[in-house]
Amino acid sequence: MSSSGHELPRWLWLWAPLLFLVFLLIVNLIDQAFFQKWIQSEQGLVELATPLVLVFGMIYGARIPAAGRMYLPAWIRLWAVAVALACLYFAGEELSWGQQLFGWSTPESIGRINDQNETNIHNISSWFDQKPRLLLELWVLIGGIILPAIRIWKNDHLIPGSWQYWFLPASLCLPSALIAVLVKIPERIKDVFGLSPFSYEIRWSEAQELYFAGFLSLYLASIYARLRQRDA
Repeated sequence: MSSSGHELPRWLWLWAPLLFLVFLLIVNLIDQAFFQKWIQSEQGLVELATPLVLVFGMIYGARIPAAGRMYLPAWIRLWAVAVALACLYFAGEELSWGQQLFGWSTPESIGRINDQNETNIHNISSWFDQKPRLLLELWVLIGGIILPAIRIWKNDHLIPGSWQYWFLPASLCLPSALIAVLVKIPERIKDVFGLSPFSYEIRWSEAQELYFAGFLSLYLASIYARLRQRDA
């Protein structure tokens, strides 16, 4: 069992996140109209890929309690379930709980309090949108970037079997975490200074959500993979 945390294939945690970012940039440069319609729209590739990626997080998070009953403290098993439920909430809200796919009309009672007249709750209050997003971003920044970077710099590894080994994101989450944080920088530069580093427009917040989804799913998948390796 690898203490470095590379218990998933390299293409999944390293090359897929990097190549998808390159793909977004190249397609936008080649054909902005195609990009806006098929990649970045409400029913485009990025928007639909986000809940699809989160489905894997739900599956692995739901399987961890049973797989880890002999190895994981109860609180970590409950934490895995909580993260899986967070994936469910994230995916459901991304699709407005199916409205984006099936196109039903928003119930009048929800439409009156929803900023976007959609069947979701994250457009009702910042407590269901900005604040959970901030907590997720802090978890990605601290757990997914800062702590793994320190471990790599010190050539240190988490002790197999320790609570930190099971709880903290493995180093394989670092690429997705790093892209998730960095990809929003152009949008923040534009918001603060009114300047855009690019001559073309990408909804970086949507791309960031996809990488957040990838981070969560990789986090849960890596825990499950270590449990399976331990059984083996």
